[in-house]
Amino acid sequence: MTKGTGAANGTITSGQLSKLLFLFSIGSAALLLPTAVVSIAKQDSWISMLLVIPFHYAFIYIYLLLHKRFPKMTLAQYAEKIAGVWLGKAVTLTFVFFFALLGGLVLNNVTDFLSKSVLPQTPDWFIGGTFMISIAYAVFLGVETIARTGEILFAWTLFIIGLISFTLINQMHADNLLPMLYNGWSGPVKGIYPVLGFPLAECVFLTAILPMIKDEERTKLKRMIGWSVLLSGGVGVIISFLIVSVLGVEEAMRSPFSVYEMAKSINIEEILVRVEILVAMVWIGTVFTKLAITVYSLVVMLSQMLKLRTYRSLVFPMCLLIVPLSLIVYRNSIHAGTFALEVWSVYAVLQGVILPLSLLAVARLFDKKSAEDGRFPEKTPKTPVSAGETADKQG
Repeated sequence: MTKGTGAANGTITSGQLSKLLFLFSIGSAALLLPTAVVSIAKQDSWISMLLVIPFHYAFIYIYLLLHKRFPKMTLAQYAEKIAGVWLGKAVTLTFVFFFALLGGLVLNNVTDFLSKSVLPQTPDWFIGGTFMISIAYAVFLGVETIARTGEILFAWTLFIIGLISFTLINQMHADNLLPMLYNGWSGPVKGIYPVLGFPLAECVFLTAILPMIKDEERTKLKRMIGWSVLLSGGVGVIISFLIVSVLGVEEAMRSPFSVYEMAKSINIEEILVRVEILVAMVWIGTVFTKLAITVYSLVVMLSQMLKLRTYRSLVFPMCLLIVPLSLIVYRNSIHAGTFALEVWSVYAVLQGVILPLSLLAVARLFDKKSAEDGRFPEKTPKTPVSAGETADKQG
């Protein structure tokens, strides 16, 4: 176990963090977000996804500036340094609630997809509870384990996205993409709105994981995150472009899982068929990563707010809380769509952008900095007792 991290279970590299950021950004958004963007920007939805990229990096740059001032502290710790103990704890509590709600929403996405597409006769509570068992185990093992799992899922995700894109070339119809910019730039610009909260502002999870970066890797952090933002943005553009060109605007707007429906159309000489199951596997893998990171950020911030020496005692209770929360967070699909477009984007931007930006502004105004190591303390290994010492004690 790496010295200085102890109960946080090791450190990760900047490359591992960039892969986690990519998987988190793709996460549940890859299957659900295109429908929302297409409903606003229509055939120009892929332009909206292109315009999102600078916003994505701008949000993350706020977290990087905070990390530069407090390199070995999470937001839960430097909020107290910046705003004072009690106000800092209040700020941290809002993030605890945010991550708990985000965990419930992400788990709801998984259970909703599986119950409608794969396991229609299985109760939602059983699907969600079973999925959370693996999440609890991953979080209990620590961020290093999650990062190593992310490296495997990253390669698999890129391979499947490349395969799907290649096999859909003969299904594309250029007419579905026309007329381009029919209403000017207002459509693509408005299409940015749902993406700002889901998933851009949700990337505030970085404030809980950035302290785990190895010291020698910190110089490469900004560059690796930049590549991750470009890659996730490029994948978003490709997915939106394919959905509109293959399905058309009307069909893409009707389907809640447009990427999954698009993959069903793949049929190469009756040999390569039923490819949508690969899409489902990749999506579940990315959602697993997103939910694991969300729960990890939740328990780390809560444990640091409570001044605990380890987060592990909170993993099971928080996972137990998220399962019923996921069942009541939405009443129906109409409520889900209304909440996502009218409530979540505003709330997520407030929590994930405005609050960190406010902390950064205060920190710069009063020149707040700290090189203090706020990571979880290392467990002191038990020193083996020699046979001679044992005999002396007995004597």
